[in-house]
Order: sequence, then C-alpha cells, then structure tokens
Amino acid sequence: MVGNLKRGAGKNWSPIRSVLFRSLPDEIFSKANQKEWLTYHWNLVVGKEIAEVSSIDKVARGILHVRVEGKEWVPVLDSLKKKIVQEINSRAGESLLNGIVFKAVA
Repeated sequence: MVGNLKRGAGKNWSPIRSVLFRSLPDEIFSKANQKEWLTYHWNLVVGKEIAEVSSIDKVARGILHVRVEGKEWVPVLDSLKKKIVQEINSRAGESLLNGIVFKAVA
C-alpha cells in the first residue's frame, strides 16, 4: 500500500514557481509596475557591485535603457548584454527584452 501512495503522490502537485505566480495579484505585472519589476530583477541578475553603479532609466519597444555611473562600465556591461537579457527574459517567463542600451552619466 505504501508503494502505491509513493508512485502517485506527485501527480497533483504543481511547481512552487507556478503556484506563487498564480497567487500574486494581476496588477503586479501591469505595465505601470514593469519598471519596478525590472529594477528588482536587474539587481539580482547583475549583482551588488554593478547594481550600485547602474539604474534602469526606461523600457521602450523591448529595449532596456540603463544609466551607468562612469564610462568605464559601458564596455564591460556591453559584453554581458546577451546574458543579462536571457536571464531577465527567463525570470519573466517571456521575451520581455530584445536588448539593452547603456548610457554613461557623470
């Protein structure tokens, strides 16, 4: 009998990610909150050091515009664009971004 319970035990379970996603209110994922969502995930994806010198400016037509403190960061971040876009899209569960533009600010 115990063997029968173990074999069928996972049939009605959902991954925790999907359960959490369904439990959140729809307005969290609205366009109005998109910048907040992206800022939160930007900080997680790029890490503390890069997050401290960068900030999301806007999203327009699938392009994420990011301000960076110091022009020396732009070439470094340019080399990571593809990886960052892939990770953010993976977290979003859809193709949210097509690219990133970095702008150095004084």
